Amino acid sequence: MSEIKKDQGMPVKKHRPSNPDFVQGIEPIEAPAEKEAETAAKSAPEETWEQAAAESAPAEKAAEAPKPEISADVEAADESEPKSPAEHIAELNRSAQSELSASAAAMSAASAVAVLEKEAAEHSVDAVIPETTETAPEASEDQSAQEEQPQPEKQRIRVFDDASETSAEKKAPSKKKPASEEAGTASKKKKKKKKKSRFNGSIFGGIIIVSIILTVSLLIAVTGIKLGMEFYGIGKSEGDIRFNIPEGSNNDRIADILVENGVIQNKTLFKIALKLQHDPTLYPGDITLQPSNGYQDIIEKLSVQRESYESVTVTFAEGENLLTIAGKLEEAKVCEADDFIFEFNRDQGFEFEKQIDKEADTFYAREGYFCPNTYEFYVNDSAENVSKKVKEQFQKQYTSTIEPKLANTKLNFKQIMTLASIVQLEAASVEEMPNVASVFINRLNDPDTFPMLQSDTTKNYIKNVINAEADTASARSHYTESYDTYACKGLPAGPICNPGIDAILAVINPARTNYYYFCNNLTTKQTFYAATLEEHEENLKKAGLA
Repeated sequence: MSEIKKDQGMPVKKHRPSNPDFVQGIEPIEAPAEKEAETAAKSAPEETWEQAAAESAPAEKAAEAPKPEISADVEAADESEPKSPAEHIAELNRSAQSELSASAAAMSAASAVAVLEKEAAEHSVDAVIPETTETAPEASEDQSAQEEQPQPEKQRIRVFDDASETSAEKKAPSKKKPASEEAGTASKKKKKKKKKSRFNGSIFGGIIIVSIILTVSLLIAVTGIKLGMEFYGIGKSEGDIRFNIPEGSNNDRIADILVENGVIQNKTLFKIALKLQHDPTLYPGDITLQPSNGYQDIIEKLSVQRESYESVTVTFAEGENLLTIAGKLEEAKVCEADDFIFEFNRDQGFEFEKQIDKEADTFYAREGYFCPNTYEFYVNDSAENVSKKVKEQFQKQYTSTIEPKLANTKLNFKQIMTLASIVQLEAASVEEMPNVASVFINRLNDPDTFPMLQSDTTKNYIKNVINAEADTASARSHYTESYDTYACKGLPAGPICNPGIDAILAVINPARTNYYYFCNNLTTKQTFYAATLEEHEENLKKAGLA
């Protein structure tokens, strides 16, 4: 018996299973999981086998503990049927192998669980790992004791299946990068994009800043050039401007007067120039200056006491033409008649001049735009100053009275002034102007029946102005056709006199009548109106004209 115990102890201590497939009590496992478990077992360090031996020690002790019972069985068997020592050894060897196989299975399960946990951690996969109720099954005497507990074995099998699937996925070729690498790559791309966008943004911002700097620099340069030209009078008119500075005018008021008369354009710059010269005293009175004078020269001339210039007062009646007006100015020794007509018909930059339609058939371009009034002029003044002075008066009248009412009529500004000049000469009084205007408006609105206005006043303009001033016979003939309302259709080419504000307003807001004819009694100044030609012929008799 002692020899049998020695023989029994030797295989247990030295036995190391060389083939993991030699495991009894466990159902067959698929090849991938089998290989995975085998790989895990082979890759385990030497200490694992030592741990296996340590774990199998209790099994050896358990095998040694019931040896007296085994010996009793053997003795009983020997009494009935004697067995050889080799058979006893084989039986004990099978028991030991069964115990080691159970231990190996538990180790394989633990290794598989470790592999699954590692792969789950790397791939962030939530692997379902079943809980193992026993880490190392206790040794049993026969195979039936192991089959009585099938649940743990099924759990082990499911773990191996999961491990095999995970292993298969791991072994399968895939182009997908790990999540950590993809996250790193994405972050690098984002950084590159951010850097690129920052780079592009910085270039764009730099371009904007440079553009702003260049624009500001250009504006400063242009403004500086303009101010320099204004200060030194470069590029400005060299004509004389004669005006008066009233008594008691301070420097601020004198600067306004200089601007109003067109001597300077920048009041602030002039006041700065005064500061630079330590605010010299500026004297009132009449003075003649040229816009081309620099600010320093202007200040020097204003700083000298002056004698008053001789002046003259001239009155212009409503309905006078430019030729008559120019003759009055020359007679009063204000300026030459021809010089005034030339300057007045020239565009001097007033706002109302922009509203005048230019026509080649107009004899005097600015006929009709002289505001009749009483003016005070300097003797021997320049025609430019005189023209500018009377145009300033008309501009005030246009802005305050005429322009706001232009929307009330279908006629344009030049047509209003042309018809107003006719009404001014045809109406016997201011009260008759709206009715007279209605006659011509009615004819203009019915050109098929009344193609011509037939006003005698236009014939007088041809006789007294065009024929007197036209240079050649062809010019006289041409302008006659343009102004004779017995020959041309509609309105003449331009105004035939300079009307007053009453005639202008009568055309803008005429009376509502059905008159197409009228005539005046030259003695009594009575006006007769008619809707038909028969009525008009009767009225001519009443007026003593037939």
